[in-house]
Amino acid sequence: MMFAGNRYLILTVFFVVCIEAQQNENVVLQNADVFSGKRLPSGEDVRELEGNVRFKQGNVRVWCDKAIQFLNRNEIELIGNVKIVRDTITLTSLKGRYYGNQRKSDGEGNVKLKTPHVTLYADFGTYYLDEKRAFFQRNVRVVDSSTTIFSEQLTYFEKERKSIALLNVKIVNASDNVTMFGNYLEHFDSTRYSKMTEHPRLMQIDTTDKGEIDTLAVKSVVMESFDDSTKKLIATDSVIIVRGAMAARCGLVKYFTRDEKIELYRMPIVWYDENQVTGDTIFLTLRDNKLESASVRTRAFVASLSDSSYPMRYNQLTGRTITMKFNNNKLQETFVERNAISLYFLYGDSAANGVNKTSGDYILMKFNEGKPHTINVSKGIEGSFYPENLIERTGITQYNLDGFLIRDDRPALTTVFPVKPKL
Repeated sequence: MMFAGNRYLILTVFFVVCIEAQQNENVVLQNADVFSGKRLPSGEDVRELEGNVRFKQGNVRVWCDKAIQFLNRNEIELIGNVKIVRDTITLTSLKGRYYGNQRKSDGEGNVKLKTPHVTLYADFGTYYLDEKRAFFQRNVRVVDSSTTIFSEQLTYFEKERKSIALLNVKIVNASDNVTMFGNYLEHFDSTRYSKMTEHPRLMQIDTTDKGEIDTLAVKSVVMESFDDSTKKLIATDSVIIVRGAMAARCGLVKYFTRDEKIELYRMPIVWYDENQVTGDTIFLTLRDNKLESASVRTRAFVASLSDSSYPMRYNQLTGRTITMKFNNNKLQETFVERNAISLYFLYGDSAANGVNKTSGDYILMKFNEGKPHTINVSKGIEGSFYPENLIERTGITQYNLDGFLIRDDRPALTTVFPVKPKL
């Protein structure tokens, strides 16, 4: 038993020594057209090599036009058409340095790292061959099968196929014209998942049927993109959305880019033209980048300015759920279910003429050019009319429905992007 144990210990030490020897083995010169050597005053031996220079260290191959090899340090300064290959990984640059003991390489000028899955570009780059990790700086660009990442600094972990990008980060998905901006990004090219933090912003640019530019802008504290079969974006905390005549605020958004569906949670509020919509949850459906429907669930409330000449008078609808349908970006009808109540201001010859308040189980209101045209109430109908002289005497606020509140924090495109971003 003692002999077997000693043999196991000897084998273990042998393998450790072999591994360390392989990692620390000297770099071997394979070719150079011109060769010269000298010893520096410090006692260090140096080789100067020119023309078709080639080195080898284990499974690593190095090429360049000119090299200065520091034998004592096991390092090489590489100049001109630098190429370093390890298995399926290729690093190229204008010049660089190879560190044999650390098995790493620095590149400077037109640095390019090509892997089976991604390609990295930068002004400066370091690749750790055994760790299979790259750190690139300045004008960094990473291209994979679905996205392109731009940043000032980026670390790529080859085994995990993970990128961590810092400073002036931009990730572009050309398939759906979506660009995310921020200062910190984690991206996994294998699962096509991205997470942006530190001031994340999103922009999606499309063209309408009339050739007009249609821009979606999103801002939040955390932003996640799933470019897989779900094709969705999740924005969390202090979310702002702006798209043409539509704007929104909430705590959580799920945007399904392929299906053109937007789900808003956590105290959502949506503005569309002169309409303000609130509820516990709001679901928006778009078709060809145009709002097609809005479904408001629980404590649903819609308020819309009745006439621009009367800025304090808002038509109001409330109920358990409200469904709104649009056509060519114009509101066509609104259907209110359960505990439905409507408040509708009347006008005659452009003069205010009182207000109608109606309640029932269901209310269907149809619109013409975005203005109320007809109203139908079903089951448990109750109605009241308040003449104009009474409204003037008691004040308009007395007739607003419970839950009425006009918000003054409607965001604009400049709320998300104060300065036009570089796409």
